[in-house]
Amino acid sequence: MFGSDWLLEGAIMMIGRMHRVENLAADELAAMLAGPDPPLLLDIRTAAEYERSHIASAVRLDPETGPEEFAARCAALVEGRDTVFYCSVGQRSSELLERVERVCTKAGARSCRNLRGGIFRWYNEGRPVVDASGATDDIDGFDPVWSVMVERRQ
Repeated sequence: MFGSDWLLEGAIMMIGRMHRVENLAADELAAMLAGPDPPLLLDIRTAAEYERSHIASAVRLDPETGPEEFAARCAALVEGRDTVFYCSVGQRSSELLERVERVCTKAGARSCRNLRGGIFRWYNEGRPVVDASGATDDIDGFDPVWSVMVERRQ
């Protein structure tokens, strides 16, 4: 749909201006996930959003995670790996990445990037999402305002 894509692109551009983190496109992430050395994928959404659907292999982190908690929980996970943060559109994941980027670098992460457009872009491009039972076509729209950016699957 033209309308939802236009709105999503506007939100992505606004987030990009507010947060100076390195971004990764959905097709780049898909290629990395299919490769021999997949990245650590961090879902920065609420438990309810994650449970409804997420990108396979993603580890959920609370959006309010601070640097100390991140270091305790994730330092060993990021060592020597590419690390990709995502949320619905990119706001919460960009904020968290800004807070913990130094921790990632110190722990030896190969790279730390934000998924441009988040799970909404991933989903809108027809890429798979999963829940506890496996593949699903469901996705959490976050709230009525943000959910207009999701192109619902039939």
